[in-house]
Amino acid sequence: MVNINVDIVFVIDSSASMKPTFQQVKKHIGALLGPIVQSGSIVRLGLVAYRGGREEQGNKLLLQHIGLNESSIIDLLYRKSANDGDNAAQLFTQDTKVFVQSLDAIVPRGDEETLIALDCALDYPFGELRNTKRVIVILTDEQLETGAQGGRNGVKIPALIEKIHARHINLFCVLPESEQSNQLAYADRSEIEFIQGGDGLANVRFDLLLGQMGKSISVSSMQSSNEPAFKRGIFGQESWTTSDQQMSDQD
Repeated sequence: MVNINVDIVFVIDSSASMKPTFQQVKKHIGALLGPIVQSGSIVRLGLVAYRGGREEQGNKLLLQHIGLNESSIIDLLYRKSANDGDNAAQLFTQDTKVFVQSLDAIVPRGDEETLIALDCALDYPFGELRNTKRVIVILTDEQLETGAQGGRNGVKIPALIEKIHARHINLFCVLPESEQSNQLAYADRSEIEFIQGGDGLANVRFDLLLGQMGKSISVSSMQSSNEPAFKRGIFGQESWTTSDQQMSDQD
């Protein structure tokens, strides 16, 4: 019998209002991992903490995507080979202490742009389909339409859904309901928990939520089909002008 492993990438809004959420995720991460580990799976954790804002001078938009140990997601994914074993070791960890310390190091501030962060997570070097469940968890207290780029990236949701399907991702989202989030919900193997926004997810019972996610992941079925080709960097991340930031003029 093939051992089934689980790769989980947390895509966490790290804008100013989200600081309480970081504490809750750290406090209750065991509620997610417990059922999965009990099922006999080996779990690897990844992180995409994202935030954005405007330069003090000029009108340039800066987007940051921070991984484990304050690493640059853009560097690791798009400036080196995503299939490089060393990159995978930097993007994933089996040590929950490393994950928690990485959250501790992030200072929430600024704005957010969730769909680009999701695309980065979709480009992670997940384990092989034959023995790995692939999971992405999105946590944000803002509607997709109210991000740093004003919802313009919503036109790429169909392409993101196609990529979710190609990569056989199990998608869990906690975010406010909106037209774009409802569109994202059409992705296969997606589970979305709609919440009231603007309070850093303060009213979410993370112990119950993460525990339920863990149970769902531990019993979800595997698909052994081959992984088709997919488009990396739907938002052009490979051509960004600096290692961990995109600079673009606001239309």
